[in-house]
Amino acid sequence: MVLSTLKNSLVAAACLAYASEAFAPSHIISTRGIAFSNLGSTAATVDEATDVLPDVISEKKVNNVDDADKPLSPSSGLDENNLFKCDDSVEFWRNFQIDGFQSAQENLVELSNISRRFITSQDPDAISYWVKHVGRSCYFFGNAALGSIASGLHERFVANNNNSDGKDSKGIVLPFDINSSIVTRLLLEAFLCYEQDYKQISKGSYSQPWDMEINHRQSSPINVLTQTRRFVNEAIGTLARRNRQTQEDKEIWISDETSPSLYPEYYRNAFHYQTDGWMSTDSANVYETSTETLFLGRQDAMQRLSLAPLVQYSKLRKDKSKPMKILEVACGTGRFMTFIRDNLPDTECTAVDLSPFYLDKARDNDTYWRKTRRQADNLDKNDIKPLRLVQANAEKLPFEEGSFDAVVCVYLYHELPREARAKASAEMSRVLKKDGLLVLTDSIQRGDRPILDANIGNFEKMNEPYYVDYTQDNLPAHFMKEGLKPMEKTVRSTTKSLTFLKIGDSATEIAML
Repeated sequence: MVLSTLKNSLVAAACLAYASEAFAPSHIISTRGIAFSNLGSTAATVDEATDVLPDVISEKKVNNVDDADKPLSPSSGLDENNLFKCDDSVEFWRNFQIDGFQSAQENLVELSNISRRFITSQDPDAISYWVKHVGRSCYFFGNAALGSIASGLHERFVANNNNSDGKDSKGIVLPFDINSSIVTRLLLEAFLCYEQDYKQISKGSYSQPWDMEINHRQSSPINVLTQTRRFVNEAIGTLARRNRQTQEDKEIWISDETSPSLYPEYYRNAFHYQTDGWMSTDSANVYETSTETLFLGRQDAMQRLSLAPLVQYSKLRKDKSKPMKILEVACGTGRFMTFIRDNLPDTECTAVDLSPFYLDKARDNDTYWRKTRRQADNLDKNDIKPLRLVQANAEKLPFEEGSFDAVVCVYLYHELPREARAKASAEMSRVLKKDGLLVLTDSIQRGDRPILDANIGNFEKMNEPYYVDYTQDNLPAHFMKEGLKPMEKTVRSTTKSLTFLKIGDSATEIAML
């Protein structure tokens, strides 16, 4: 019974773990007067596989768009390595258990080693970070178990689906054979993400997560219980729809006749089988808890890869007479934007999303961040301006050409059809200034972690209709066609981050300080 419950509670986590969300280089690269050094460098933190791959970092400089304009590849993640300066993390995660998944006992040894390194570091900040993040994973692991139990009870006693053979109500076999080895590996990946995240913090690549402060609202018992209740209710519906997999389960309440020019057909989809897709307050309120539960708490640590290049770029800007302008495309609930603003408080930030419900949640997150920062720094109410929020499609951004110094996009591309990816890439490149930085952070692709390639397409079963195509798409080509130059690549667990530079005139290029 216990093993059965554990199996069901982590099925969804495994779906995403095999296929989702990158950052770090130790090399110094310079191109036309621009130098990036240690852009989020991450050293290997556990013993590497004995069969270490040869160095895939190439000195080849790709200036011809045709070099990247190739058809879909079964190893897109590996193929692109010749275009970027690859951080140590690229090879580390590529080699992670590449010769075969470790046993639960071996994973537990690694988990113990990571814990020991934190606890014996004699660094109060490191210990505090570790304790809070272990607690974080425990909370989300508990959510997964509660959601599974609630879903099972609902299916049995409300939906009257009394199966006991490990299949869903329509006889579809669960996508993964969840066992103790997989469970401990998922936890190990979370712990490795935390260790790599803290190494960046200790190096000064970005600051401690502001939401780890003791008085943060997410730590209050009322909020914890509220979010758990929301997640359990959502899990019941999500898992039921995933099991049925009917066309109706994949649709949302917006009809074809409702604002067709604003909401593309591909957007009117219940991604992840979540309630109402992106189009309800309930969806926005539970989203952060749902996704972190699926990743056992490591999603924030993965997407913080995007912070390192933004912070580094802010230091390299030649013209500092004006505030740096940053645009986040597809900001969702605005959670990551609070990390950007907390690290770069003097920037002018704009966040774009197509869902008015998620924009409203982003406004709430920004309001709370500003309140927290004012209290911590003893600032007046008007000392921190509200975040600029704009409802818009990534394929048609309502901004003038060259409006932003940096553009960042996190976890959007795997939910777009290929044509939409190309249009969004063109738009983000258009609104970027010359010498501007573009950061694209999303799921790994085929070739990034070969051991996962066989199952990476299973994420499509979570109603991600464009995911398989995404895993084989030539992402750099979309941006190189628009005149952007590949710069850095980093990986953290199932997320990778790619940075590009919009090369400008030599007279206006950024100088390395």
